[in-house]
Amino acid sequence: MAKYVNITSGTSTVLLQKNTQDTGKISKVYISNNNSTAEGVSVYLETEADASVDYYFIKDLSIPAKTAFVLDDCLSFDISLYKLKIDHDSSTNLTIIIK
Repeated sequence: MAKYVNITSGTSTVLLQKNTQDTGKISKVYISNNNSTAEGVSVYLETEADASVDYYFIKDLSIPAKTAFVLDDCLSFDISLYKLKIDHDSSTNLTIIIK
């Protein structure tokens, strides 16, 4: 089942929370930049055991205005150990679809 997230404020958003009914078995993450300007994003795994250690899928990627980016390789992770997060610019208007 897909998860849909609209982000319209803030600079950091948890997409999948650790130890929830969500699954870490994901095949794709679609990130749509709905802004009229480029948007900087980072998608990563964060562990509560050591908050200073993050594992990035992408870091500081600039997504052009009105376009989308798809992550579709090596995305599965252990949901009991990590949470999936996205950092983004503060003027955000993003749509995230996780499959």
